[in-house]
Amino acid sequence: MRFIRALFFALTLGTAPVFAATDPMEVVQQGYEAAQKHDYDAALKIMTPLAESGHGMAQYFLATLYEGAFGFKPNLVEANIWLRRSAESGLMQAQASLGDKYYDGRGVPQDFAQALKWYKLSADQGFAPPQNTLGEMYELGRGVPEDPRIAFSYYIKAAENGLALGQVNAGRMYAMGSGVTKDDLMAVEYFRMAVNQKSAAAAIWLGSAYETGSGVKKDLVQAYMWTLIANKHADLRQTPADFASGLGAILDNLRYNMTPDQVAQAEKLAAAWKPEQKK
Repeated sequence: MRFIRALFFALTLGTAPVFAATDPMEVVQQGYEAAQKHDYDAALKIMTPLAESGHGMAQYFLATLYEGAFGFKPNLVEANIWLRRSAESGLMQAQASLGDKYYDGRGVPQDFAQALKWYKLSADQGFAPPQNTLGEMYELGRGVPEDPRIAFSYYIKAAENGLALGQVNAGRMYAMGSGVTKDDLMAVEYFRMAVNQKSAAAAIWLGSAYETGSGVKKDLVQAYMWTLIANKHADLRQTPADFASGLGAILDNLRYNMTPDQVAQAEKLAAAWKPEQKK
């Protein structure tokens, strides 16, 4: 799924070299629209010449198509060929996707050194997802020596580039004082950034901050509210079963120390909460 999401992100950015004759992104868009309609012959006819000419976005589109996007019958050999060509052309989304393959051992042997290489090439272009994954690699020592300072440096880049998970990780490192001087105020700031992207993890951290008074004034109503919001925005279909029970336990513990009026107030606030609009 990361592979397909990156294609949509790339199409949104519209990053591609300019060709003299026609706008290549219009060609890519035509191929994309054909694939959406499941007209695969048309999509391939539109996209293949542009990809063969060396256009990174077209190559990436073919890689995604052969990966099985849009219901196309997968051909992983072709997918890997086109993905590598696109990555070698310098397309940051393709470099990140190739890094993912090596990181997960999906379609290629797992190889953290190769993952590191492609992630760094993509991250150096300012792409947030591989910046966050590099932070993970350095924090956990996956293929590299553990180094929380380097981990934080990548997390903060991903955070500043708008990635919710990067914002959560940067806030978490500030909260723990790992790789950076402990700073509860900064932690809360980054958690708020992420929660405005409906990050359940950020809402959990904010709830914890209000429960303990870390970076904010202790407030059990706010703690309960943010935990409810976390429960609302968590995709419980794709998380471990103990995640839901863990949230339930947090709510039970908070409720034990609250009055019924406080619980009702928190529930009302949670129901009314909406992400802040960017100015």
